Amino acid sequence: MNMQPDDELAARLAAIVQSSDDAIVGKTLSGIVTSWNPAAEKIFGYTAGEMLGESIMRIIPEDRRAEEADVLSRIQQGEVVDRFETTRITKEGRVIDVSLTVWPIKNAAGVVVGASKIARDVTEHKQTVAALHESESQARVILEAASEAILLVDVQGYIVSVNRKTEEMFGYPREALLGQPLELLMPTRLRARHVDHRAAYFRDPHVRPMGRGLDLVACRRDRSEFPVEISLSYVETASGRQALAFVTDITQRLVLERATRQAERLSALGRLSAGIAHEINNPIGIISSRIEIMLLDAEAQPLPGKLTEDLRVLHRHAQRVARIAHGLLSFARESSAERGPVDLNQVVEETLLLAEKGVDKEGITIRRALTPNLPPVHGDSNALQQVVLNLVTNARDALGGHGAITLETCLVPGRPGAARLIVRDTGSGISPDVLSKIFDPFYTTKSDGTGLGLSISYGIVREHKGTIDVESLPGRGTTFTLTFPSLAEGIAS
Repeated sequence: MNMQPDDELAARLAAIVQSSDDAIVGKTLSGIVTSWNPAAEKIFGYTAGEMLGESIMRIIPEDRRAEEADVLSRIQQGEVVDRFETTRITKEGRVIDVSLTVWPIKNAAGVVVGASKIARDVTEHKQTVAALHESESQARVILEAASEAILLVDVQGYIVSVNRKTEEMFGYPREALLGQPLELLMPTRLRARHVDHRAAYFRDPHVRPMGRGLDLVACRRDRSEFPVEISLSYVETASGRQALAFVTDITQRLVLERATRQAERLSALGRLSAGIAHEINNPIGIISSRIEIMLLDAEAQPLPGKLTEDLRVLHRHAQRVARIAHGLLSFARESSAERGPVDLNQVVEETLLLAEKGVDKEGITIRRALTPNLPPVHGDSNALQQVVLNLVTNARDALGGHGAITLETCLVPGRPGAARLIVRDTGSGISPDVLSKIFDPFYTTKSDGTGLGLSISYGIVREHKGTIDVESLPGRGTTFTLTFPSLAEGIAS
């Protein structure tokens, strides 16, 4: 897959951060808060307006401040602090238990300039464990309300009890799980090995967090696999010792971690690309100017042979390099999100300037059918370039190295001033059961996909008061149709 532009990465990461159930906080090395997502507001009680620019010490108990200094020191040395459990204070003065994962934030030169923190409120988890030791009846209420799957397993490995979240997470009704071996919830290839692990745990039971440094996988009723984090504890009952397993689906967390790491790398690359583009612009400008002077001289005093034509070829290619450098700068800079008149034909041409060459090398044909004098639409050209690039990239992947991608612009019948952009491919198409899900966040059919590209594109088009429709049949290609209101309608709305 082609590298995605910086603004698309920012939109992707922002969408994940905003929808995360975990508090995600950015801060400088001196502890000043630089970002504060909605989950942080919910967990700690402070709004973003109350925390941005303030010290993170506001939510750290006095007896934990030495820990924070140690964490920041480790971050400054480039370490990752993984799932560190501590306490924090909410705006109401309530002390809560949290689990923290903290990454260093580096600039383009690789220097650590801040920290990105994911905080999960584990107060409920710890209260659940304590409640189980105090009262079985009280524990049942908490078990059913818990946001984690919780299972009780006897010494033979059979499931004794499960909560509501277990049914939801694994897709089994409670009756189908009780009395079954715990290994039912694991991939077949891992079951025999787990029997030995389970027996070893019962020989030496203790409270133990799992998942740290391990790739743990669970299996749903439909045999689909998903990553999990598991914590273990144990209880002594009238029926004997039983193991207590807390299971958390960490699919979204892993997506966030990958996106955070990728965004950091590609953000640095974006800044480097902008710098390179600036460096290219100066010599290319000089080369173009000198060639233009030589061509003017050639009109007064003809040059021998084909030198004049060679100069025209050099001038044409120098101009192409200048346009590519301009395109790199456009993609690398952060979008101001300012709206104005946008020419959809220009959006298509500027996007293809960067994407077309790589697609051509794969044996794929790019076709244009752009209506001249298309009326402008009201929008953000950078954001619309992101949409076009995503659609072209998806079409390229669907073609598998042969076929054609057509980009067409036209007027909208019956709607004066409205414009339409169509992206069509001759690829393998999309089956009806998948077609209804392609705009869902995190839904993807690609092994290396994030499932966010089309979701973000859909959001951008909707923000422009437009619509995005898709038609596809297996074996007959796919067509995306984007319709935008007239310039006057876009400004008024």
